[in-house]
Amino acid sequence: MPNVLRVVTLVIATSMAALLVFPTSMRAQQSIIQPFPQPTAPPPTITAITETPASNNVIFTDLGHGLILISICRDGGQPNSLVAMDFHNGGTAVATLNFLFSDGTNVTANGLALQPLFGEFQAIYNSKRIEGQFIFANPTGNTTVNLHAFDGGSFCEIRGTAVFAPNPPGPPAPPVNK
Repeated sequence: MPNVLRVVTLVIATSMAALLVFPTSMRAQQSIIQPFPQPTAPPPTITAITETPASNNVIFTDLGHGLILISICRDGGQPNSLVAMDFHNGGTAVATLNFLFSDGTNVTANGLALQPLFGEFQAIYNSKRIEGQFIFANPTGNTTVNLHAFDGGSFCEIRGTAVFAPNPPGPPAPPVNK
């Protein structure tokens, strides 16, 4: 037992001597564990889109952040009247709209700029359906709309979700040299 005690004492003494002999710059640096940064932007918002308008109706849905979704169900009430989903930029800045959707016959993938207040895109689906994704982006953030729309002749069925995610805050301003 005394031999074990001598070895432990020797190890402790040697370690202490090593710490005293080496300068601070040569010692192993201790790292401080920093917690993950907390998000500064609010979480995304999710909005349900659930509409079943009868023929000859137009429904305006403000999805927020400049995007207005207009559901047009046989505007005019005739069999050949317009059936469409209208994506309208109601904001004060130019926005982009990128999309990929199918009407059951054709697949459409494209993107365009929507001017403030009056810019719009119509996805027409007379006697068809729409299944797709539309991404509206402006300076406040991005709204992704996943959409199902069906022309039932005497009614339209519109279902989907709109998810808004704000743009992160910009980088801090550089310091001013005086």
